[in-house]
Amino acid sequence: MSSSKVKAHKVHLLIEEIPTIEQMKKSFLELYDGWKCPSCGLEDETFDHVWTCDEHRSLLLKIKNNTIDLLLSLLFEYNPDITDYSALLTLNIWTINTDPDNFTFVDLIKGFIPLELTQILNLWIPRKQLLLVIIEIRQYIYEQTFKEIWIRRCSFIKEFERSLGITKKKKLTLKNFRPFNNILNSDRELEYKFDALDSIRNNIYFGKNIIEFYSNLTS
Repeated sequence: MSSSKVKAHKVHLLIEEIPTIEQMKKSFLELYDGWKCPSCGLEDETFDHVWTCDEHRSLLLKIKNNTIDLLLSLLFEYNPDITDYSALLTLNIWTINTDPDNFTFVDLIKGFIPLELTQILNLWIPRKQLLLVIIEIRQYIYEQTFKEIWIRRCSFIKEFERSLGITKKKKLTLKNFRPFNNILNSDRELEYKFDALDSIRNNIYFGKNIIEFYSNLTS
């Protein structure tokens, strides 16, 4: 996949707009109405459900555990004198669920790096090494979840659609057409989201005050 497509996919992860079934219904309701998660067949396939689906749990546990192993090996490489990792290992970010009040592993998949994580790492390694560790961990999580979960899911959907005779051409004939004003408004909203991403990264990835950021953004 090209670097531009990777960047676009990371942005869509960050704003929770990857093409899940529920997302596709916004454009192709007639086609996808009534469809459920292609993995479990029981729940609506929302963004959060992709990562918390019971059918993906074992894969995500494996990715999470491998992420922890990679992080510990990187920390040991930069500082072999660390003897107690409990503060790191007990963080809520290793929980595989969604939580409106705490960062979880799903937020790491989106691309968020919580302040509490950077604060702990900064106690053990200099900022330069900290940034290298964060970048490597972030990329590892992205590559593994993309390959092991998202690509497999998309391959299944493509085969299922093909078996039903659903083609790109057919999708275009069933697309939900919106009034032009709504399209313009949606485009402006998307531009706003993209413009805000750099500020979001500065305020979340590197430990600034996100509450203050949103207050400034909306004032």
